[in-house]
Amino acid sequence: MSGHNNEVKETSYEKAAADVANQQWDIYKNELSQYEDNFIDRVGNYNSDSNMADTKSDTDLAYNSSYSQARDNAAANMTASGIDPSSKKFGSAQADLTTNQATSQAQTVNQAQSSEQDKYTAGLQDVVALGSGQKATALAGLSDVASMSASKARSDAETSFNTSAGLKQTVGAAAGAGLRSYQESLKSADPIDSRDLDSISTKQNRLNTYDPFSNTSGFMAT
Repeated sequence: MSGHNNEVKETSYEKAAADVANQQWDIYKNELSQYEDNFIDRVGNYNSDSNMADTKSDTDLAYNSSYSQARDNAAANMTASGIDPSSKKFGSAQADLTTNQATSQAQTVNQAQSSEQDKYTAGLQDVVALGSGQKATALAGLSDVASMSASKARSDAETSFNTSAGLKQTVGAAAGAGLRSYQESLKSADPIDSRDLDSISTKQNRLNTYDPFSNTSGFMAT
């Protein structure tokens, strides 16, 4: 009895498909994997102790700057109204601003750190998506924490200046003029640059467009 060869020969289509698969694997291994590794490292950084500390420091800096300007304007307006800087009224108005700063600043620090943790969670979802060969999109809708904190600090300082009981009681109508002057100073002053505020979070108020596979030159909020 003659033997039969049961081996199924690979078709030309199957050979071509295997070649394409091998080429794609080589591209991933030699070129794309480094971007994925970098992406994973940056995602892990969001929840690190150093990032939480930097986020708090950045927010503190923004509030100290904004409220320092508010206190300077309050002092100038009260002095112009004839209020003695050593008086109880003067001190009460400044104390209002300091108390408001402490409360608002603590709240914003918590919000900023929570936002960084949200980035971490979204980043983990993207890592899983990449591992499944899918597009990473979870981080795409998250904005710059540093810029939002700086904007919140300016808004809170302006609100505190406007609603301070001490300023209302001591300056009266002059406080209204002072508020207008303060608002104008905020508009004309150089805005706080988020690039100086956040060494880990996004440098600009932009959405994420980075993808390790489809858009390696895109922007990633870090």
